[in-house]
Formats: sequence, C-alpha cells, structure tokens
Amino acid sequence: MTDSEEGDDKPTSVDRLLSRFGPVPAADPQRRPPGPTPPADGLSRPQRQPVAPTPAPLFEEPHDDVFGTPAAVAVAAPPDSVFESIYDDEPVEPPLEVIDRRDWVRMPRRTGPVFRFVVVALIVGFVVATVFNRVTSWYDDQLDPPGPPTASVEFAIPAGATANDVTQRLYSEGVIANPTLFRYWLSSNFDAEFQAGEYACVQQDMSFDEVVACLDGQGPLPPEFFTVTVPEGLRLTEILVRLQQENDSYDLANLERDLRSPLLDIELTGIPERPLLESPDSTGSGREGLLFPATYQINERNAADELDILAQMAQTMESKFNAAKAELGEDGVITELGLTEYEVLIVASLIEEEAITQADRPLISRVIYNRLLRDEALGIDASTCYALSKSCADLTGEDLASASPWNTRNTANRGLPPTPIASPGEAAIRAALAPEPGEYLFYVRTEEDGGHTFTTNLADHNAAVQICRDRGYC
Repeated sequence: MTDSEEGDDKPTSVDRLLSRFGPVPAADPQRRPPGPTPPADGLSRPQRQPVAPTPAPLFEEPHDDVFGTPAAVAVAAPPDSVFESIYDDEPVEPPLEVIDRRDWVRMPRRTGPVFRFVVVALIVGFVVATVFNRVTSWYDDQLDPPGPPTASVEFAIPAGATANDVTQRLYSEGVIANPTLFRYWLSSNFDAEFQAGEYACVQQDMSFDEVVACLDGQGPLPPEFFTVTVPEGLRLTEILVRLQQENDSYDLANLERDLRSPLLDIELTGIPERPLLESPDSTGSGREGLLFPATYQINERNAADELDILAQMAQTMESKFNAAKAELGEDGVITELGLTEYEVLIVASLIEEEAITQADRPLISRVIYNRLLRDEALGIDASTCYALSKSCADLTGEDLASASPWNTRNTANRGLPPTPIASPGEAAIRAALAPEPGEYLFYVRTEEDGGHTFTTNLADHNAAVQICRDRGYC
C-alpha cells in the first residue's frame, strides 16, 4: 500500500472533531451538492469530507473545592491537527491557550467603609457648597440688585406711616425686590423712623443701603405750605364755607362727610356720645364748637384732603383747652356747679359771641356763672340767634319767646344751652376757666369800641340800657 493510500484509511483531525457532534448522515448520490453547476468540461472543485465526531469535551470548568465557585478555567486546546486545512488556501487558526488559575487576580467585591464615607462626604460637601453659593448670590442680589438704580419714583411718606407701610410702598413702586427681607434688614441695621414728606431721591432697583441713605440721609423735600384762616366765633356751617373759600380744592360735601370721622373725636369730658337731633347745627355731626379757630399751615400735598384740616382743627381745640386748664386751673365756681369740660366750652362759646373787647371776656364769664348759681335764665341774645339760625339784627319779640332749648332769652330755659353756639378762641376759653371776681348779673354795650357796662342789680342795668339807646348801640 502506498503512502497516499494509508492516508486515506487513517481518520483525519477534522474527522475526529466532527465525530463529537454525532454521526454525519450519508450523502444522497442523487442529490446535487449546493453551489454552481460544474462546468461542462467536467472539472470541479474537490468536496469537503465528513468527519465523525469524537465524544471528548471541548471545554472543562473546574470548581473550587472550598467555595463551590469556579476557581479557574482550563481551556483544553484541541490538537494542532484539528486546525489542519483541508484546502491549501484556508488559514490555519492558532490553538487555544490554557490559562492557569494561579495567573488570576481576585478583585474585592465591596469597598471599605472609609472609602464610602469619603465619597459621601465629598458629595454632601459639594451639594452644601452649591446651595450656599446660590443662597448667598440670591441674598446679595436682594440687598443690591445688579446694575445702577433706574427710573425715578415719586415717593411720599404720609404722617403716621409705620415701617411696614413704608416697606410695602417701596416694594409696590419697584424700589426694592423683597419687602420681607427689607423689614428684617431694617430692624437689624436701622433704628430711626423715616420722616413724613416727599422724597426726590427714590429710584427703582435701589440697594437697601441706597434706600436708607435716601430716606434717612437726604430726608424729605422741604414742604410747600399755604394758609387757611378760620376766625373765632363762626358756627360750624360757616366754618365749612370759610374753608372752601380759603382753598377751592376743598369740596363742601366732603367737608360735611368728614365731620363724622372718628379722627375728629377729642378727649373732653361730657361730650355727648350722639349728636342731638333737634340741634340747630344742620350738619347733624355734633361737632359744633369743637373745631378751633386759627390760621393753619396746609401742606400742598394735602391741598385736597378735607379730613386733614378738620382733624387738625379738632386736635388743636383739645390741646388748647388742656393747655389753658393746666395753666389756669378751674375756678371754684366751676367745681361748685359741677360743670364738665364740655360745658365749660359751652360757656366759652357764649363769651366768644357776646364779648367784643378783651377786657369784657372774664366779666361776661362771671355774669354767666353768677346766673347759673342763681338758677336764672342767661338772657344772652346770641344764643337766640343761634337757635333760630338767623342774624341778631333781625330778632323779633316772637323770636325771643322761642321754646328752643338754645334760646336763653326764654325765661323758661334755665342753665346752659345743650351745645356750644360757635367755635371759641383761646381768649374765650381762658376767660371761661378763670372768670373775673364779682357779683355782676347784667351787662349792656355802652362804649364805641364795643365795651359793656356791668352791673349787679336791675336798676343800674336799666340805666345802662338807656345809655346804650341814647348812643344808638341798642
């Protein structure tokens, strides 16, 4: 047998490899192999020969005897002949390499606690630093917005405004971005109170420091004033007309409306809680005699604020009365009669309407108190004029008999009228608190300058009345 024939009978490496996968079915002689049809000359390419499989395993996976896990993988390399080429033009693949378990490096499956702590600490530190930077940046932007202040703002602080009022106004005008933060910052860094008035330095988008420098440092603009003069002895309705004449920005209907504001309430004892329905005061407000006559300085920005001037007049009446009482005290007759402060003010209004000269005021005051002590009608013409809402020059005999409780010429009406009949000035208030000593019961005008003659009996009074008639004063 030749060498070639011996090679045909001996199984090749391919045969041994294929034998591991089971027997190869026999080829059908009638079936044409896949591929192109051989050429007509009968030449064809040699066909691959089937190889019987072998039962030997290709790979092994040994296990660790202790942990029951794969310890190392030993890859069995097939014999070199397995990769022998059937065809000369096929490449020869390299054999599989056997890896020894001693060449492996076992990596730890879990990190240690120190490492984990460091990682967590770094993450937390990064988050805290980021949040802190953002909060700090936001806080700085609230205190001092980026860029310079922008548009100017017409800004005024009204009298009596609180820090919260000022803060809300600054926020609504776009001067500050955060009113809550400004209030806390203000309470921590600024103790003074802002002055009422108009400010020309306020702009939008100002820093907190700039706001305080404007409102507290520069302060308000000097106010511009105009004067309103209300003379003594006017009735309440006359005062309202006078105010409207002095300042045409006042509205008469608004003046009457604002008379009912609680801002006009003053602290004098004996003031009625409710207006008297039968009062000659047509406003029905109960404020007759409670507005102090004087010259008032009115801020231009309050030119159309009727309540402002009325409140000033009421507060001035209270302060003037209290100041005079603190200086002069009360005459003993006031205590003897048990008069309230409001009733003393009624006496002052009667003095204001009757007296023409300063010297006569304390004397007329004494006549009123003496008649009250005797429980006699006061007999004051001015009260009758007020009761009938008419001029004293037009009084008739029928008017003098009017049953109005304000008509002190009616002998049936004893004591003081229920309310003041006009607004008394400071001199009349002082005269009511400190009457001239004496027993005077009567008085009548006898002098060209308006002076009166005071008498203690009716006979002397009638003689003085004749002088008044002879001189044309009555």
